[in-house]
Amino acid sequence: MPQRVGPLTTELCRLPWVDDEDGARFRAFVHLVAALYHYEFYGREQALIEAWERTAQDGDAAGAVTQELTGLLDAANYTTVTMAELDDALSRESLIPLRLEVDLDDYDELLMYRRGSRSERVDVPKWRGLRSQERTITVDERVVIHSRIKPQQWFDEQKIDPTDRNLVPDHVSLKQFQNVPRADIEMLLPSAKVRFRAIDTLMVGVPALVSGIVVLTTKLLPTLGLIFILVAASLGLRDEQPALDQTSLVILLGGAITLGAFVVRQWSKLKSRRLAYLKTLSENLYFRTLGDGPGVLHTLLASAEQQEIVEVILAYRFLLAAPEGLTAEALDAAVEDWLRGACRRDVDFEIDDAVDKLRRLEVVDGKTTLRALPLPDALRRLDGRWDDLFQHRRTGFPAADGARGDGSDHGVTFASGRSHSLLRLRRVVDHFGGHLGDRLLRREDAIGDGPAGG
Repeated sequence: MPQRVGPLTTELCRLPWVDDEDGARFRAFVHLVAALYHYEFYGREQALIEAWERTAQDGDAAGAVTQELTGLLDAANYTTVTMAELDDALSRESLIPLRLEVDLDDYDELLMYRRGSRSERVDVPKWRGLRSQERTITVDERVVIHSRIKPQQWFDEQKIDPTDRNLVPDHVSLKQFQNVPRADIEMLLPSAKVRFRAIDTLMVGVPALVSGIVVLTTKLLPTLGLIFILVAASLGLRDEQPALDQTSLVILLGGAITLGAFVVRQWSKLKSRRLAYLKTLSENLYFRTLGDGPGVLHTLLASAEQQEIVEVILAYRFLLAAPEGLTAEALDAAVEDWLRGACRRDVDFEIDDAVDKLRRLEVVDGKTTLRALPLPDALRRLDGRWDDLFQHRRTGFPAADGARGDGSDHGVTFASGRSHSLLRLRRVVDHFGGHLGDRLLRREDAIGDGPAGG
């Protein structure tokens, strides 16, 4: 769902109502639903963060994090990136001028999820910016990657140095990215390594070959001639032994310096090109990275909570608009049609999941034909569910005005359920009474300002 609860509630309240007070009641309904889900997700958050903190020392904790993370991503409406999609990204030409290599055998566990794909038309530079080609690409608005690297023993058996691949054995990582071209999704993996493309080899190799020929024919020819004579004499192919005088030593030294300078210059060009590619990769990752580690967990929990609430209020609101009831298929079509106009995109509304949530909250009736509970009844039912979350009785506290807090007949007993319910009910009555009074005053003012009153 591309909208958050607040703006979505405002738009749903603008839809026609049978009763003028139902708009305020619906906002109260949304508030209670949000409170119930927030309470549920708070418990999930505490358990997940504690498990994450133990992942470095406890393998069972890492497994628990993976299991909970998978459920959390599903609740936040993320889709799994399949191995076929990843292989396709590795084989296709990247949008950034890089060739990346990834060895998936380095991972004990690798989870990749995406959400919110869209199509974009971009100009891909060709021939170092001299030309450009227009392409339509798929961009994923959110991508989450959870990975666990294999232990040091595996790298020792394979005779691989993990530092060469920027890896730490047994390391568990969790990262979230934004606006990632699907063709470049492999660049998000921790072990992605930059490799030269064929065009890079030509652009570096051909000038190096030409420069080598020029240096050989202009600066190294005397040195090579002297070396050839020395080698021939040492192998007995030449009877006359050349004299190694000062001039010969200067020629040899000058040739060695020239050759060394040429090799260093070409190596510097290769290194500069590699550093430029690493800089390009780092910049792309920097501007796309949203979070790392526990920060991703908090973001996913908040997103999943929003998605759960949005599904409930959408399904309930459109059932309210149909007092005669709707089938699940009709409700799904009504919600998706409204979202298409409100969000200007096609959204696949998970109707089965939404209906299950409404049934758990007990605000919908019917099996084949679904009917929403009237708002006053739904508010009372949700209010009762909220009160049932806190059944403890606070006793034994010091009481004011000489009262005893030991729970006896002379003491004061604090019950969090009934007293809070009465207080909340009183506030709701006062709220609706105030709204009704304001409406009556506005109506009287309108009558007084009309033609008769003029």
